[in-house]
Amino acid sequence: MLTDGNRLLVVDDQPDILDFVGQVAEAIGFKVRLANNAQEFREALHEFKPTLLILDLQMPQTDGVELIRELGNLGTRAAVLISSGMDQRVLVSAEQLGVAHGLKMAGILQKPIMLADLEAVLTQYLQVPRAPTADELRRAIDRAQLVVHYQPKCRLRNGEWQVVGVEALIRWQHPEAGLIYPDAFIPLAESTGVIAALTDFVLQEGIRQLGTWRGQGVDLDLSVNLSPHLVRELDFPDRLAELMRAHALDNSRLTLEITETAALEDPARTRDILTRLRVKNFGLSLDDFGTGYSSLTQLYRMPFNELKVDKSLGLELHQSREARTIVRSLVDLAHNLGLKVCTEGVETAAALQFLEVAGSDFVQGYYLGRPVPAEAIPGAVHGQPKLAAVG
Repeated sequence: MLTDGNRLLVVDDQPDILDFVGQVAEAIGFKVRLANNAQEFREALHEFKPTLLILDLQMPQTDGVELIRELGNLGTRAAVLISSGMDQRVLVSAEQLGVAHGLKMAGILQKPIMLADLEAVLTQYLQVPRAPTADELRRAIDRAQLVVHYQPKCRLRNGEWQVVGVEALIRWQHPEAGLIYPDAFIPLAESTGVIAALTDFVLQEGIRQLGTWRGQGVDLDLSVNLSPHLVRELDFPDRLAELMRAHALDNSRLTLEITETAALEDPARTRDILTRLRVKNFGLSLDDFGTGYSSLTQLYRMPFNELKVDKSLGLELHQSREARTIVRSLVDLAHNLGLKVCTEGVETAAALQFLEVAGSDFVQGYYLGRPVPAEAIPGAVHGQPKLAAVG
């Protein structure tokens, strides 16, 4: 399971940066401690015993250079990453100073910090855990250790991007290792056949949660990734409709996200099941489109009503003209085929503004909202300010 060695301590006097770095690090697998001043940093350094440090060079009362000197005097063994918006030559000089003090320097993060850069450096220093076994995963299901987090899905309404739905994402709340993210166990689940049970759990929990939110006055749509195994069960549409009926929910509230690989495994049987799902008014989204060997024929041969642009393209929108051209073309293609479009990986205001102009119907990404436990969703819908459109 996850090693206990991944402990990150961040010191920065900007709360939004602390929150951003902390949430990204936790999603990758770090235990995180945040400090907004030197005193908190010194206390956490002693108590938390971090394996990785992120230091802001510019802070009131002290600065990162002084902290680097202190860390050298203490003989700190943690890797040290410098984060600042200062000139590159200043950052390089600070890094060389850390090396001179005998510190293990992890590099430089130039502000504003981009998600891809942060994930890359954090992943580099993440200690790889022992892979879980199929028996451990089955026991996790039996012992109710699985939980579902929900990422907001936004749509432009009355000049504002508003939360209109959520995507259900599974997590493993291990009693010893903490929260384990799907990349660590989904491949195992797929190779051992446990994926069907995981998908069934997410569907049941997500649909139940939709009913709970509705009782709280929060009316949302739900998206769930559908296992290829369930796409082969002819009675699946009937079982799903019965589950929605049991919670007094309209089938149109649920969209099933299906990869092209799943759609191609048994085309005749898949077409039967997917067509019956659409007849019953469930939504169908062709997931991860725009990568690999995405086939345009699936957009009209199978009864999809949504195309989901892959996260890798969304992440590049702010810096890649080619990514913007591809996404704009996909939006136009989908609309011409009568499909809605959801673009993932929206991490910047510039990306969101581009997608507004391009006409993406729905958007998801850390800029709009990270995956959170169910109890945090009503606050995301009612309590947070909406994002105004560019006009």
